[in-house]
Order: sequence, then structure tokens, then C-alpha cells
Amino acid sequence: MMRGALWLAFLFAAAVLLALFASGNAGHITIYFPPYRLDTSLNLFIVVILGVLIVGFLAWRTFAAVLDLPKQAALYRRKQREARAIVLLSEAVEDIFAGRFSKALKAAEAASVNQALSETAALLAARAAHRLNRYDLRDQWLSKIQSANKQQARLVATADMQMDSNDPAGALDTIEQLQKGGARQLFVQRIALKANQQLKRWDEVLKLSHSLSKRDAIHPVLAQKTVQEAVAKLVQEKSTDHQALLAIWKNLPKADRKVSRVALVMAKGLLAVGQQDIARGFIEESLDEQWDESLIAIYPDCLPSGSTTLSLVQKIEAWMMKYPSEPSLSLALAKVCLAQKLWGKAKSSLQGVIKDPKTKPLIKASAHMNMAKLHEALEEPLEAATHYQLAAQIYSVN
Repeated sequence: MMRGALWLAFLFAAAVLLALFASGNAGHITIYFPPYRLDTSLNLFIVVILGVLIVGFLAWRTFAAVLDLPKQAALYRRKQREARAIVLLSEAVEDIFAGRFSKALKAAEAASVNQALSETAALLAARAAHRLNRYDLRDQWLSKIQSANKQQARLVATADMQMDSNDPAGALDTIEQLQKGGARQLFVQRIALKANQQLKRWDEVLKLSHSLSKRDAIHPVLAQKTVQEAVAKLVQEKSTDHQALLAIWKNLPKADRKVSRVALVMAKGLLAVGQQDIARGFIEESLDEQWDESLIAIYPDCLPSGSTTLSLVQKIEAWMMKYPSEPSLSLALAKVCLAQKLWGKAKSSLQGVIKDPKTKPLIKASAHMNMAKLHEALEEPLEAATHYQLAAQIYSVN
């Protein structure tokens, strides 16, 4: 509104100035065209000249517009085709998410006619063909993507689809091409994690799990489960080499070392190669942080033959103060005492486990089994047989 008022004021001012100029201008112009002579006022001459210029400019613009009509028509048709291709691409995307892959393939194929959008359409067509399990057609569409700025999209899509079609080796080869170009996307690392899991490359699985976990790109529970699986498989592969087992442990972050299931796997592997002291250290470090019944169950196995039980007994008693409601600690204490023939302490611990109403059935059965061994060692066969029967009854229903 204000702008219109200003323009109106400007036009009025200009009209006033022109009127003042014209009224005060008494000049005239004489034009000779022998034998003719034309006399006119200067004002009329200026108006005529301005009129000629304006008409000439308008005529030139009109002529240029007429000459440009074919080009404008071609541009209009191209924009219409692009608009149609964009609509088709939108339909293809929607159909892919909706699971209408045949329809999506047709829409993407129709959109690929447009040169500017052909490679984007090829990506969608490849995805649709993959979902239809038409892998040859998928690869044909992917091969049509040649421009440099679309190569990363092509390679990421290829790796994802190769992984989805159970080709982990092919997916890793594609990811290697991506990484040569400097690509380090989290999505690509997740694909690499799955591929290495399928190929049982557990060292790489550990590295990728830690990398993704640091960047919050994988759920903590899934990360922990993946690390546990990788450690278990590596321990299984290197089960005869305790130095290799220690190398695995040293390469783990401190947070993973404290995870009870990881410590359990490592401890079992070290116990299998006779490294009781090192296994004991892993178990104690983990149990000091958090309770885990599985760890305390193998803790008595950490006592080398011929060594004293005093340190193990002290540690178990310290845990009994920290975790007072865990019968499995009393069972572990009884096992350690049995190994050193401390019959009285072993018997009182086992009786406590058996009488505790919170004791789980399998722990109670194990307590009866150990009580039976104690009575056998004391040459009390009747009592031993009774406890064997009680243990058998529990095992039969569990």
C-alpha cells in the first residue's frame, strides 16, 4: 500500500515537472528537406522521438519473442517431461515402501526416459528388481549409473542388496571400493558388520562393534551381544593357545572386560588350557563389578592342584558380604573346601544351600551331589546314596 502511494506521488511530481518544462520551453526545430521545409516545436519533436523509440523497442521485443517461440515451446515440453518424471519417481518411492515392487519397477522405468533423472530412476528400478529377486535385471539397472556423483549411492545400494541376497563376500568387496573413495558412513559399517559375522571374521566383528558402539550407531544390548559372540568364537578358534587368548583380552576395551559373559567365555577358555590363575583374575574382576551366577559356578575350578584355598575362601566370603542372598556362593565355598578336604566347613555350607528356600532347583541338586561326594569321602555310603537320590529327583523334573 505504501509503495503504491509513493509511486503515485512520484508520477504526479514527474507530470508537474514535465508540464513546467513544456510551458516554459519556447524553442522550435526546423528540418530542411530541399525543396521542403518542416517547422515544429521542440516539445513535439521530443514527444515524437520518444514515441518512435518506444514503438521501436516494443516492435523489437515482439519480433524477438516470435523468433523465440520454438525454443520456449521446447523448454515447456522439457519441463513437462521432467515434471512427469518427478511424479513417476515419487510413485516409485511410494510403491517400494508399500511393497508394490512390480508397480515401482514400471514407474522407475518410465521415469528413466528423462535424461536428467535417469540415474536416480535406475537406482529405484534396481531396488525394485532386487525385491522381486530379479538379480540380473537389478545389475543391469545398476550398470546404467555412470556419473561420478552417483557412484557412492550406487555402491552403497549395491552392498546393501548384496548383503540382503546372502552375498557377504560381494558386499565386502563393494564396501572396499567405497572405502577407497573415503566413505565411512555408519550404514555401510553396519552392513560390513553383518557381512563379517556371516563370514566368521570375528576380529573384524569386534573392531566394527566397538566402532559403532562408540558412535551410538548400534543398540547397546545388540553391541554387547555381538561382542560376546565374537569373543566366544575367537576363544573357540584359539582354544589351545593361551597367549592368543590373552591377546584377545588385552585388545578388548575396559568396559567389555567387565561384562560378565565376556569374562565367562575368556575364563572357560583359559581354564581349558590350564591357566587357572589368569582365569581367576578375570572372574574376580568381573564379580567385583557385578553379580553373575555363571561366573561363581566355575570359580572353584580356578584352584590349581596342590595350591592352597585360603585366598579363594577369603574372596568368596567377601562376596558373601556383598551379595548376601546368593546360595550359589555357599555352593562355591563348599566346592573349594571339598577340594582341600575341609569337611566340616564344606558340610555346613552345603547344608545351608539345601535348606535355603531361595535356592534354585539345579543349585540345590548340585549341592546334594557334592554332599554325596563328601559322605563318600567320609565312607558313609548310606548318606551318600540318599543325597544321590535327592539330586536325581530334582534333575528328573528340571
